[in-house]
Amino acid sequence: MEKEEPHNVLDNQDKPTPKMSTVKEMIYWWEKKRIIYNIALIGLSVFLMVVYWSYPMRSIIGDKRIIIDGIIFLFLANLFYTLAWLPAVVMHYLFNTKGLNSTLRWVLFILGTLISLLLTNIYYTITFDVLFA
Repeated sequence: MEKEEPHNVLDNQDKPTPKMSTVKEMIYWWEKKRIIYNIALIGLSVFLMVVYWSYPMRSIIGDKRIIIDGIIFLFLANLFYTLAWLPAVVMHYLFNTKGLNSTLRWVLFILGTLISLLLTNIYYTITFDVLFA
């Protein structure tokens, strides 16, 4: 004889609606790529700190200040990274869109990452006063 599982009234409430599964899928896709994004930004940040460490601005600002500012910069970069998927989620709720297809997501991810790397380079160049030293 087959055993019958007890029926839980809450089972149906735990299942995501089609809208929720689309949103979760959007966020999941972007959050998986955050690791790549952070590795690229942290790698470039460490590289630029090592390269520019002997520049005169370090002695003016101080070692700790430069490192703290670098951490704040990375935190803000991650905050802006969230802006990549946030509009898609809002549009999904407001206009019932399905979100971007995989190709457009990759294009947006690559362009956003390249722009972030460029801004990181500019930030450290100005921080260490390379242009004006």
